[in-house]
Amino acid sequence: MSNTMLSRIELAKRRCDIDDLVAIAEALQVSPLALLQGPGAT
Repeated sequence: MSNTMLSRIELAKRRCDIDDLVAIAEALQVSPLALLQGPGAT
């Protein structure tokens, strides 16, 4: 994923589909579920 794509997702100029979610999770070395649950989720 390019910096431009990530920036557009962050600015809500591009929707984040499942492929994007998986790519972001892999880059952060977390599960996609962890991204959806947010901080402090159990």
